[in-house]
Amino acid sequence: MKKSNSVPITKNNLLYNFIFRASANKKIRTYYHLLEPLFHSMSDNNMFLNLGYDDLSKKTISSIVDTQKKMVEIVTRGFKKEGRWLDAGSGTGAPACYLANSYPSINIEGINIIKTQIEKANDLAKNKNCNDRVKFNYGNAQDIPYSDNHFENIYAIESAFHFEDKTKFISESKRVLKQQGQISIADIVIRPEYLKFRDWYKVSIAKHGLATKEFYNKDKWVSLLTSTGFDDIEVEDITLNVSNVLPHWVSLIKKNHDKLLDLYPKIFLTMLCSCLEYAYNMGDKCPFGYHLITATKEN
Repeated sequence: MKKSNSVPITKNNLLYNFIFRASANKKIRTYYHLLEPLFHSMSDNNMFLNLGYDDLSKKTISSIVDTQKKMVEIVTRGFKKEGRWLDAGSGTGAPACYLANSYPSINIEGINIIKTQIEKANDLAKNKNCNDRVKFNYGNAQDIPYSDNHFENIYAIESAFHFEDKTKFISESKRVLKQQGQISIADIVIRPEYLKFRDWYKVSIAKHGLATKEFYNKDKWVSLLTSTGFDDIEVEDITLNVSNVLPHWVSLIKKNHDKLLDLYPKIFLTMLCSCLEYAYNMGDKCPFGYHLITATKEN
């Protein structure tokens, strides 16, 4: 496996490097350096780093963790629950460990470019007693460090929007997937039909804030997968399922405001809540959406 040559991010260079001159990899590391403690605080330190999925049954959301687990289930629902899977952008390991403990016939390899998260993920696998079937290593999803035809399935949960070269990610995914292997991507996207000219600054801020070079839309994902040789491509707009979780996030942030002030400036928490409230209030007309994209490697 490839080694990380990352330099620790300090408070002094955090914003300067992130906004002005950082490489894509450093921006991503900075993003998680900034937001990982918040995610973990809101999920009771269950190590999930995704927003969550609500089935819109109108039942009260009782736990952020339940919605995060539901997202993992939705993303992988079409997979045969056996063989080797790749978690592309595996975070601190919670999805892979949850899946491995749910399905005893799968083995998961997680790759990540953030060394500290890899260490936390491997510790979590030990704590969850699944480290015999779940491993996390340094690896870039745009240059996947595995041999051809290695995996039955690949999933990427809230990580693909970070990838600077999504074409390489899809090409590499096809290479390492076995014939009839499946890929499933849960991604933050742009929905151009709801994007007004005056929203350009929101897109610019979102790119900086979420450490992404480009947000894809539905058509661009479908075109890329088709041209790369994937079939059975399906795109499901789950924007409302995700946005319905956001008020619960805002409520938790406000409830834990004093504790979070030990980690974040007040203005950051205020801005974050405003962004989450904006996405929720815009509902199905929000220019920032959330799509589930699935496809199968052709013969």
